[in-house]
Amino acid sequence: MRKRSIISEKTEEANIMITPLADVSFTILITLMVLTPVIMLSSKLHVNLPEATTVEPPTEKNISITITSDNEISINNELVTTKELAKVLRETIRQNPDNLVLIRSDKELETGTVMNIIALAKKLGARSISIATMQR
Repeated sequence: MRKRSIISEKTEEANIMITPLADVSFTILITLMVLTPVIMLSSKLHVNLPEATTVEPPTEKNISITITSDNEISINNELVTTKELAKVLRETIRQNPDNLVLIRSDKELETGTVMNIIALAKKLGARSISIATMQR
């Protein structure tokens, strides 16, 4: 009599399902293809600097310096001349040394003007300085 193996009758061929693997691979590939241009664009400098996706939350503790395109300057909504700027800013920073100095400048204003005011604020003891932007 011929012996039959019970194991050989009940074994099935093992298969690997590659359809879910292919689905996941294509999903990751498409996601990377879509996100790569976005990531590359965000790393370049944006020319129109006064606009940004984040906006500094307005608080009353901020020391606000506003500069118009006509070079009119105000500190906390009080108009000052360029001659008074250092004196008024020194006194304001002295009264509130830990407050954020928030510079609001017109986007048509020359960068050098804004940089001079940032340097002046640092020289007078400002600990943190930020440039205000408009939300896109």
